Amino acid sequence: MEERLFKETDGIDESSCLLIYEGSYDFYIQVLETFRKEIGKTMPMMELSLGEKNWEDYRILVHGLKGSGGSAGATFLVELATQSNQLIRQGKTEMAEKLHAPIMKELERLYELIGLRLSEWPDKEKK
Repeated sequence: MEERLFKETDGIDESSCLLIYEGSYDFYIQVLETFRKEIGKTMPMMELSLGEKNWEDYRILVHGLKGSGGSAGATFLVELATQSNQLIRQGKTEMAEKLHAPIMKELERLYELIGLRLSEWPDKEKK
């Protein structure tokens, strides 16, 4: 069985990412490292935007998570971010606000998980 970065239960679509990145774990790991850094920067900005009820800034941050989360294979985050983005665009900010806690929880989970899996991964290119 081929060695994988993530476990089946991690909720990361590693296979789709590897198809996009032509099987390059080196490139995928770069994407994951960048995504993890983005999570660390985005979470406090989301909290600030929500606290100020600055929905346009919040929507921009959530929209960014759709793209970066998709690049990393974080499908659940992409689903949450897509829902939040749509609700804000429709002016349904109270409903979008209810998604904030689940989004933050998923971001925290991904931040920890990616850090753990990268620390366990051997430094080599997989073909």
